[in-house]
Amino acid sequence: MKSLRKRGYATAFTSTVIALAFAVVWVCIQSAELWSSSLEVREGREAPITVRLPASYFRITMLRNEYHYLNTTSSSCPQLVPRGTKLVRGKECTGLAKAYESSRRPIRPMRLIGSFVFYLMVGLVLSAYMRRDGMGRARLVRSHLAIFSVLTLAALISKAILLFTPCPAELIPVAMVPMLAAYFLGRRLSFGVAMASALLASSLVNYDIQIFLVHLLAGFASVVAIGQRRRAGVHLKAGAVAALVAVLATLGTTLLFSGTLNIYDDISEHVDPRYSLWLAALFSGVGSGVLAWLLTPIVGSMVGEVSRGRLLDLQDLDHPLLKRLRERAPATWEHSRAMANLAEAAAQAIGANTQLVRVGAYFHDVGKSYHPEFFIENQGDGQNPHDQMTPLDSAHTIFHHVTEGTRLLRQHGVPEDVVEFALTHHGTGVLEYFWHKNLSEGNATELTERDFSYPGQKPTYRETGIVMLIDSIEAAARTVSPADKAQFELLVQRIVYTKLARGQLDESGLSLADTRSVANTVVDALVGMYHGRIKYPWQTDVTGEIATGRATPHAGLAVVAAAEDAAAEAVAPVVDAVAPAAADPVPDIAERTSEPIVAPPRNGDKDAG
Repeated sequence: MKSLRKRGYATAFTSTVIALAFAVVWVCIQSAELWSSSLEVREGREAPITVRLPASYFRITMLRNEYHYLNTTSSSCPQLVPRGTKLVRGKECTGLAKAYESSRRPIRPMRLIGSFVFYLMVGLVLSAYMRRDGMGRARLVRSHLAIFSVLTLAALISKAILLFTPCPAELIPVAMVPMLAAYFLGRRLSFGVAMASALLASSLVNYDIQIFLVHLLAGFASVVAIGQRRRAGVHLKAGAVAALVAVLATLGTTLLFSGTLNIYDDISEHVDPRYSLWLAALFSGVGSGVLAWLLTPIVGSMVGEVSRGRLLDLQDLDHPLLKRLRERAPATWEHSRAMANLAEAAAQAIGANTQLVRVGAYFHDVGKSYHPEFFIENQGDGQNPHDQMTPLDSAHTIFHHVTEGTRLLRQHGVPEDVVEFALTHHGTGVLEYFWHKNLSEGNATELTERDFSYPGQKPTYRETGIVMLIDSIEAAARTVSPADKAQFELLVQRIVYTKLARGQLDESGLSLADTRSVANTVVDALVGMYHGRIKYPWQTDVTGEIATGRATPHAGLAVVAAAEDAAAEAVAPVVDAVAPAAADPVPDIAERTSEPIVAPPRNGDKDAG
């Protein structure tokens, strides 16, 4: 059905296409300086770009202790020839730079093919990792495009720094990519993104293992700092943590690969991140945090994240769809409101998006506004239309609220993240009541469980998984008696286990720890919702039936009448005391109007409207 079209999830084909495009772009970025002869470093002229000699060249130079070149900067790093350096004929470093340039120019097709294969494999593996079950919205095509676009942006920034500045490679802002991935798509994915980012960054500096390790550790640290709970300014905090770890990683790798270390000389001689390894590592983490913070609105739009402002608008109870539900299916609306409170508490317990969960709970059942009489909560004391229907017809009528709810939400321009609550709150589960009713009637048409399965899809991220659980729990909690904690625990455990056993939460990204936290939080919330109260004296004095559970059909009217009598008795002495002091008696209402006073019809009168 058109109204039930699924969101654009990545497939093996789309992953291959994205990875191919990614590989082509990265090959062009990696070899950007080789495509123009004007960027070639030549003897006797100033270098138009910074040339970074591979580690093998650097080791040879260190062994001979003959690295010499005139440079207009004061860089102490013999592993690079900074932009603007004039290469002098006959010097050792000039010869090394010429040899390195001649090994790269002209461009060799086999090297391009090798780089292409490398980037293609990175892209395919990363995309396959994003398509795994439980990755939530990371499985969407738009999320793939967002992550690969941010990786490409990081490559462009990094390449510009490497080509046109003498800054150490530790300065490039690699950690911003896993930060954004953790913020929008979850920590589970972002560790893989951090590894891919570090590997790609090292490829820009001749696959330097030291650069790979520094940026890998900084990326992991930034992911841990982001955490599960998203708060304002968390990118800056993550950037500070990444900076600290990058400095320590630089310290460790320098000792590991060089065997010497002199931090004081490095910082005292070079109080500039363009020349100091330590300051470069520090500024790399801070810069990554700032860039991630600046890019948050753009990346959020790319992955389909609903903004806080939009969610606040959707929480307005005057929204046309919410008004429609409230007017046509008031009992369903009360169910949705109760769900919203429970779901919000559960989401807060595991660090999920509480605003999104509340909005999703409000809108998930808007499809019931079409035919509310087919749902038990809206029938009251009326006739149940399912009594005259076959089980299959009844099931299709119930399924209708999923399809129509999805259609209504899309028709009114509600964001897809909210639409997905209507589409997934029953998952692909079986409508058990009518399936068992069909079996009890003999199943003459040989139907299967598939015929009684909901036409939606399984929840694909944590928030929709929470609402699926709360939808079943809140409805079933209304039948619990006595309403105590032990009964609620049994109910919640049964529902959660059933959903897990049937695989309805497999793609939601909810871990077992998350599920346990949700269950415990919901039990406590239900105990609070269904708390007991002490009966008022007039409730037990007037009719004992209410206290003992033997209420008569007119017990409610008796209580109201008793309350009115008690109020009248309380007011009478005051009226008697005040009446003598009045100068003129207040005329009776019948004397102040020419219209006859007609008593309103009682509930039992035939003419009652």
